[in-house]
Amino acid sequence: MSSISSTVDGLVSGLNTTSIINSLVSADAATQTRLKSTVSTAQLKVAGYQSVNTKMTALQTAAEALQKATAWSPVKATSSNEAVTVTTDSKAGSGSLTVNVVKLASARTAVSEEFALTDGKVDPSTLSYPLDVVKSDGSYVTLKPNTGTLDQVAAAINEAGQFGIKAVAIRVSDNKYRLQITSTDSGSKGDFKLVPHTGSGRPEGTVATPGKITFAPGDYAALSTVEKAQGIDELSPAQDAEITIGKTNPITVTSSSNSFKDVMPGVSLAVTKEASSVTVGVTSNPEAIASAMQSLVDAANAALSDITLQTRPGAVGADGKVTGGGTLKGDSALRALKAQIVDAVTSAVGGNSSAATFGLQIDKTKATTSNIGLSFDKAKFLEAHAKDPVGVQALVSGASLPAPKVGEPARPDGIVERIARVAKSATDSVTGTITSAISGQNSSIGDLTKRIADWDTRLADKRAYYQKYYGALEVALGKLQSQSTWMAGQLAGLG
Repeated sequence: MSSISSTVDGLVSGLNTTSIINSLVSADAATQTRLKSTVSTAQLKVAGYQSVNTKMTALQTAAEALQKATAWSPVKATSSNEAVTVTTDSKAGSGSLTVNVVKLASARTAVSEEFALTDGKVDPSTLSYPLDVVKSDGSYVTLKPNTGTLDQVAAAINEAGQFGIKAVAIRVSDNKYRLQITSTDSGSKGDFKLVPHTGSGRPEGTVATPGKITFAPGDYAALSTVEKAQGIDELSPAQDAEITIGKTNPITVTSSSNSFKDVMPGVSLAVTKEASSVTVGVTSNPEAIASAMQSLVDAANAALSDITLQTRPGAVGADGKVTGGGTLKGDSALRALKAQIVDAVTSAVGGNSSAATFGLQIDKTKATTSNIGLSFDKAKFLEAHAKDPVGVQALVSGASLPAPKVGEPARPDGIVERIARVAKSATDSVTGTITSAISGQNSSIGDLTKRIADWDTRLADKRAYYQKYYGALEVALGKLQSQSTWMAGQLAGLG
């Protein structure tokens, strides 16, 4: 085989056999080339369908957002002072409050008396180990180490972190230190006392299994005296945040943190500093509804524009060829989808009412072209909504209103119900028209790809055949040339 391939380049015949073989293989590959071109076209169609599908999904999302009841009762929260921040959720209604921030929540911080290290360790008597960390509810844990390095003593306290305290050693001068112990929670729930365990009458608790005792009235407060006696000084007390609401006979509200949840239904406050006479308000926000409507119109126009782009027919040139056409030109399903979107908006939505009554209509500047679109008059919408909010809501989305009572007629579909239905029929993951089109194209691509791969094998076999054929031809010509030379020699000898 190697001897044959070595003669392929026409050493005997003088033929450019390599070029001839390439031409023959290229001619044989015409079918595969057409298959590859078909795959490229199908891939472009998939990209076109996916682009439209993305736009239609966005349209469905915008429509479904307006089907939620919460979309029609938006509120805007305000505060007259940055010391108070207002947040709302779906339960919030309109209202206002006058708030005074009396104090902020803080964690308790205490420090030990000054001590020195002996041979790098804390003197056993410095903190009166073992110590109990006692909470106001009677729960406690026992810190056991009597001595150790500074790091070990701090670590022993930090092991009780799950119980709500942490410690750090502060160097105040040469070989002089104080331990600072801080509660990990702010407010009264983070309060603690550090008192000697020995002789306390409390069973020894552990970090893993805290003990529990019952205080008599005043017992917990009395532990401050015990704490002070062992050299524990309080730097800042544990305190709840406190606000008052109202001017006359104000209501006091407390929180272990600087957040006050559900001061009014669905309205929470966060405070950052003390302040007086802060007015916080929650008002209806129809602007948010208008913004949601604008988002719907923008999504619809994006979908309509993309369908127009993908299905544009192009122009027929003098040679009869079409140029400038869309990837999906002639797709009747997409053209029908475009008409359905427009019809969902322009159909009467209740009696003789139309979307134009609240500012939504066909864009008149585009109505006579294939690039049809929608326009939205925000001012007209807000005016209509102010006059009849429930009526406008019903025209846009009947589904967003409370369910009718028994015996009452069903709510008619509004614009967004019809748009959502059109969008879902196109994008549904199983039955959607666009989804099915993408699936069909991908199936064709998969089949064509297999056929192209088969052609790779067939063309490789044809090339091998041509190489063998022309190689054999060169060998045969070589033999004939040798015989001719021999015969010429013989004849010359006879002469």
